[in-house]
Amino acid sequence: METLVNLDRETRELLSLPTRQAEALFQSYVMDHQLVLISNTPNPRQKEALYELVPDCTELVQSSVTEDVLQVLDLHLGTGLSSVMISCLSADQFEEIMDIVLWRDGKLDEEALDVWLFELINIEPEELSDFLYQIDVTVLAEMLRGRIEIAGQFRAMQIEAGLMDPTSELITYAEDRTRDICVAVWEADEELFIRLLHEIFDLNEADPLNEQQRMIQLQSEREVRVEERDQSVGIQVTEEQLREKVDLGQLDLQDDDSSAE
Repeated sequence: METLVNLDRETRELLSLPTRQAEALFQSYVMDHQLVLISNTPNPRQKEALYELVPDCTELVQSSVTEDVLQVLDLHLGTGLSSVMISCLSADQFEEIMDIVLWRDGKLDEEALDVWLFELINIEPEELSDFLYQIDVTVLAEMLRGRIEIAGQFRAMQIEAGLMDPTSELITYAEDRTRDICVAVWEADEELFIRLLHEIFDLNEADPLNEQQRMIQLQSEREVRVEERDQSVGIQVTEEQLREKVDLGQLDLQDDDSSAE
């Protein structure tokens, strides 16, 4: 108890310092102690403030537990401001977070999916390129599946031949957001965009699954990943408990003026 009290006091005193002094002090700590301070504070805005005390928080974010990162991300989801931290995530963290936030009651949550696509298109182009190289393209493909259609009988040949780009008249998007993320991928790496189309339209599969079969497969694969993560680290927090701490159900795409201040 004494340790927790001391950590609380240390965090309050640290964040009360002038910015440059706080940065210098926090950066003088070993990373393990930085992570302890972040995890110990229950206030997401204080967690965010601690991350901001380092010039590049990528390593700190990637060393953090998912619960801490999600609490900070949740502060600005739907405003485009979470894109900065999202670009810092490791491939494993991104996959784990998508497993948590995109599923509800065994089904893909379309509203949550829309919010996360919105955040992805707000990542700076150069950072998005680096981020896309890190993550598994199949994760992004599942986020976009069903939101893109290509007209004509020879779409496989056109994709294989590299004749497709996001502005093609043959491509129909469910909404502008999907088109924007495809354009962002294309601008980051044309070859990656072609790989993405391969995954979306199952061109690598000899016998593609129908929609119902794919959803069953996705849910099954997700359950396996969640169980493996729990076994590898010990169950520190269940998905339901995480949802209680990170209010994933109260998301919209309206600008939050108070968050931007």
